[in-house]
Amino acid sequence: MVVFSYAYGHAFAAQASFEQERLSRIVAAASMLNVRGQQSQAEFLTVEGTMPRSPVLQNTVRKFPLIDRLIPPLLDGNQTFSFSQLRLHGLTLKKRRPEELNGDWPRLCQPSPDAICTSEFSLQRVGPDNLVLNLVPMDEVRPGT
Repeated sequence: MVVFSYAYGHAFAAQASFEQERLSRIVAAASMLNVRGQQSQAEFLTVEGTMPRSPVLQNTVRKFPLIDRLIPPLLDGNQTFSFSQLRLHGLTLKKRRPEELNGDWPRLCQPSPDAICTSEFSLQRVGPDNLVLNLVPMDEVRPGT
């Protein structure tokens, strides 16, 4: 039981640090898009994808699979909890459902003044007031809690 507790605590801390760094980069990218955009400031955000596991959590889950259920991702699709986390980090955009984009869903991320493409995520402006955040999928799909 002591080994499990240590593994859980270590994996939780590593995942928290991993997600904080990613969230900071996402918020910085959104701020950059708002500054360099020729259009008005974005008011809405649509999130697609799930925050991946940190390397430490991936290794820990191999030994203790239950730990994956105990450490949920901070960003998990277009859920209200995802927006709460982004708001806590300074990104105060309102939630917009994918079906409200009226077929303007971005396909492939091409670097441009209206898009930031990284190996971790893509953030694209869709229309005058909407951003779409696509978390790059990893090889593994995280189970729900």
